[in-house]
Order: sequence, then structure tokens, then C-alpha cells
Amino acid sequence: MRNAFILLFCLIAAVCGSAKAADAEFGAQLRGMRPPVPAPSQTAGADAPAGQISAALSRADICGADGAALAAAREQRRQKGLKAIEREIRPKFAALVKKYSLPEPDKDDYVNSAMTSISFTRPYAFNIKLAKEALAAFVRVIEDAVLRHVALPDYSKIQSILTAQINMEPCLAAADKAELVRRVKLTKLVKPSQYISDYVMTSGDLWPLIPLATQDQAINVSYKDMGGAENPNIERDQSLIVMYPGLFLSESRGRDASVHIDFILAHETAHSIDSERFPGLYTRYTDCMKTRYRQNFKVWDEVLADYWADAVVAQIIAADPSSDKLAYLRKSYEIICGTTGENDAISNIITTAEHPSGNYRIENVLGGNPEILKNLGFQNAPASACRP
Repeated sequence: MRNAFILLFCLIAAVCGSAKAADAEFGAQLRGMRPPVPAPSQTAGADAPAGQISAALSRADICGADGAALAAAREQRRQKGLKAIEREIRPKFAALVKKYSLPEPDKDDYVNSAMTSISFTRPYAFNIKLAKEALAAFVRVIEDAVLRHVALPDYSKIQSILTAQINMEPCLAAADKAELVRRVKLTKLVKPSQYISDYVMTSGDLWPLIPLATQDQAINVSYKDMGGAENPNIERDQSLIVMYPGLFLSESRGRDASVHIDFILAHETAHSIDSERFPGLYTRYTDCMKTRYRQNFKVWDEVLADYWADAVVAQIIAADPSSDKLAYLRKSYEIICGTTGENDAISNIITTAEHPSGNYRIENVLGGNPEILKNLGFQNAPASACRP
């Protein structure tokens, strides 16, 4: 029994050791990696990059040669989708404009101008309750039109996988795991109209939501940002995930009405337990990442959210051996391909930037997840990973 305990202690020490030790082990293993033999199913889709995956996961494997072009194509799908549903929602918007006595919307920007008029029309400009009612009614019309054609994933499944991953972390204390799991279970997925109706308390929080109604975006709203104890509709420490309709318009590809938002849902949920909500908890992880990739960030919350989300994605693709894993990753991570942050060239000294770029997030966070690499078929994928 004593020997078993010593062995367990040594294993934990090896996994949860210093950043320099983990970095040295990772480097040695990485040098021994070989590219996978691509399966016949690992072919690019119509708007995905073609070719084999490289010896180490690169941005080009996920985003192709031009991430900006991929982002532009995504935005074109959003705009095309919005125009398609505008024919359906315009009569309903016209009825709401009449109901709430709003000025006639701009013909060339009917949807946005109708909603924007709420912010400068009496009595809504000075009455938050009436303004919320009106804006929620418009947003609900958009939601209904978009979600009629899209099947959403099971959010409880995302939460379940994430809580399981938290409990499997070898370096976190039991009390820390319990608190992280509690926060994940408290997190709630809501439609924008429900967020507006039930949770927004001030006009300062309401007006910025108008342009977001049709955007390709999802957000995590914290307990503090919703007013904390002054908001009667939320539990203490609860966070909300708000997914805007434009996100689903960007995800749809012609006849393919499926969406690939497991990563987005997991990422936004993980913001409920990121380094901003739990300062000090992730020092081991950030020190390891700084040592390994020679890069520091003023805010690590995006990296931490990716760490947990990538762990969820790894379990999802592992659960379906017959799936085209590379195609799934390309569609899931497309949303970050056009993002910028730190310089692509990493110097020998540790540099500091505001936020991580898509390049860093794909190559170093996603590409540093051993389970992801194993699922993609890498031989001798490194077992060492930076861990919280």
C-alpha cells in the first residue's frame, strides 16, 4: 500500500511539476513526433483548407493559408443569411414598428435601424422597462426565424463533459474542483431576447446590445456584470451564455443547416471559471505556457477558456471514431482563424501582448492538447501538457 502511494505521488509530481521540467519533456517528445497517415476521410470541405496535416498542428491545418479570407467568407455567409431571413421578418418588424409607434426604418438597413430607433424615441429612451419590452420583441422575431432552420446542440452535454474534465485534472485541489464544477453547473444558456427581458437592468447595458442582435457572436455575462446581488433574477456567482442569431447565420453553409458550436459553447462556459473569475488558481498553467512558448499576456482568460474548451472538444471527437475529426475541428475553430493578438514571430525572450492571436490559440493551446493530437492520429503524441 505504501509503495502504491509513493508511485501515485511520483506520478502526480511528474504531471504537476515545474514549468521548466514540463517544457523540457514536451520539447523532447515533440522532436520525436511524426505526422499521421491521413485517413481517406481527412479531406477538406468546400471552404476548408486542403492537404495533409503537418508534423505539428499548425494554423494552416485548421485555417488554410489565409485565415482572413476564411473570416471574410464567414462574414459573407452571415450577411447572406440575414438578407434571406429579412424577407420573412420584415412584415413582422413593420407590425412592431407600428405597435410601438417608432419612426419608419431605413429601407436599406431596415432591421438594424428599426431596433436602433428605440434608443432615441420617447418614451423608450427614458424608460428602461418599455425599452426592454420593445427590443426583446424585435430580437425574438429574428431568433424565431433563424432557429427555425437550425438544430442546437445539447448544452447540458457540454456542461457534463466539462465538469468531468475538471474532476479529472490531477493537479487541482479537491476544493478547487468542487467550486469550478459548481460554477459550471450554475452557468445558463439563454436566448438574447430572454437576456434582455429578464437580466438587463440599465439602459447603459441595453443600448450596446442593439447592434449585437444580428452579429456573429456569443458572450459570457458574469454575475458582477449583471448587477450582482441587486439583480433579483440571478443566483449568486451565476453566469449567462448569450448566443446571438448572427452566429448561426455564419455557421450555416447552404443546404448544410448544421452548426459546429460545441467549441464556442464550451469556450464561453469556461469563461465562468477562467483566470478573471479565479485569479491565482492558474499560476502553474500560465507559468508553464510562458516558459514553453516564450509569450505572456496581460489577460490570460481567453487562453484558459480555450484550455477547457479544447478538453471538451477532444472528448466529443473521441466519442465518434468514424467521424471526420479534422473537418470537425476546421469548422469548429474557423471563428478564431481571423483573430489577431500577439506577433506571429516569437522571440527568444518572453514578450507580452494584450490577447492571444488565433495563431497562438490553435498552434499552442489546441496543438498542445495531447488528446487532440492523439485523435488526429499523431504518433507518439506528447503526454505532457501544461496544466492548472
